[in-house]
Formats: sequence, structure tokens, C-alpha cells
Amino acid sequence: MRRRVFEPADGMIPPERLPVRVRPRGAHPTGGEALRRWALESRPRIERASRIRELVLGAQDGLIGTLGLLTGLAVADRSGATIVIAGVAEMAASSLSMAAGVYLSSQAENALFRGAIADELAEMDDHPEIERRELQILLEEEGIPSEDAQTVSEILARHPHSHVRMTVEKELGLAYGEHRTALGDALVVGAMFVAAAWVPLFPYFAWGVRTALAVSLAATATALFGLGALKGRITGLRRLRSGLHVLAVGGAAALIGFIVGELIPHLI
Repeated sequence: MRRRVFEPADGMIPPERLPVRVRPRGAHPTGGEALRRWALESRPRIERASRIRELVLGAQDGLIGTLGLLTGLAVADRSGATIVIAGVAEMAASSLSMAAGVYLSSQAENALFRGAIADELAEMDDHPEIERRELQILLEEEGIPSEDAQTVSEILARHPHSHVRMTVEKELGLAYGEHRTALGDALVVGAMFVAAAWVPLFPYFAWGVRTALAVSLAATATALFGLGALKGRITGLRRLRSGLHVLAVGGAAALIGFIVGELIPHLI
């Protein structure tokens, strides 16, 4: 049966006729300058949202790593001062280590991508017809009939900028001219680690070890669930399911810390 196509009567597609993840942007324009802006803004918007990877990485490690350490020390009957010192040291060292690691890995990834794109550009300058045929093959592999793929590749070959972008994206799987900001990635991860690490740590400044342990566990569980719900909201997943998933990972870390804290005193 042929699918019925919705035809907007007023030049706008209402939010309720759009996918759930798109609805927050409002009604979808169907023409004119509004449609042009909608199309051009989509990619930058997704790139900004993709920063959720660094946000979750830093926050989750800050919560789970710090909680595991503090729980182990608390269960092992360490003093409050020892736990606080260890927590602050862990927060400082791990945040800097993670930020440096993310910075260096992002730099290495960008260098790899730039080198691959440069090689592709050199091949296009030296062997333009071969590169056109490669693009035709790639289009055919996506299911486009051979004649249509040839036509498209020939049209693109007459427009160098579009030809380069299409070839790089189809053959190398890279976004031409767009690279992740190494410093930005590092700052987000490091800052989120520090901010999140304070959640399990702050109770030990205010209460005795046993009370602080209970508050730390409760506060971290709440933060982990909230982090998962936020991740679900941004990525379009179910918030409850996403929140419980992140909470389960954090609970496993706390359990390991508890077991280590119980076992180590008996082994030493």
C-alpha cells in the first residue's frame, strides 16, 4: 500500500508531525529562507550535541572513580581526614590525567584525519578521472544504478569543492574540513570530572565517616541517575531507562569499592 504523505497547509510542518528528537526545534518550515536556515543549522547543532560524549565521560568517571575510592576507604575504617585527602588527590590527579589523555588522543586523531584527506586531495589532483570512477563505485555500492552513479560523479567532478567533500565523506568516512577541538574536548572532560567528583566527596567534609558514606552513596546515585536521564534527553533515548543504566554502572563500581575495602584489611 502506498504511504500517505502529509501535506502541510500553512507552509509549516507542526511539531507533532515530526520525529520526537526534532520536536524541540519547533515547526518545520517547508520553503524559503526559513527552510534554508533549518537545513544549514542541522549539522552544527548535531556537532554541538555530540559534546555529550565528553560530558558523560568526565562526569561518569568523576562520580564512579571517586565513589569507588572513597567507599573502599570508608569501609576499611580510614579516618575522615585520610578520606578527604585521598579524595582531593584523586580528583586533581585523575582530572588532569584524563584531560591530558583526551587532548593528546584528539590531536593524534585530527593529525591522522588531516593526513588521509591530504593524500586524497593529492590523488584527485594527479588522477582526477580515476577518483571520479572511485566515487561512481562508492555510489553504486550504496544501491544507486550504474548510469545514475556515473551521471552524479561526472556532475560532481565539474565542481571540485563538492567533489572533494563527497569523496572524502564516502571513501574515508570523514567530515571534510571539520575536526574535533582537542583543547575543547580536554577542558570539558577535566571540568566535568572535577564537578562530578565533588558529589561523593563533599559529605566527608560535613559528617563523620559512617554518615558521610551513606550521604555520599545517596548523592552519587541521584547524580548518576540524573546524568543518565540527561544523556537520554539529548540522545533521544528513554530517560528512565538511560538513567537506570548509568546508575547500575555506578552501583557496580561502589560494590567493587565496598568489597575491596572489606577484603584488603583482612589480607594485610
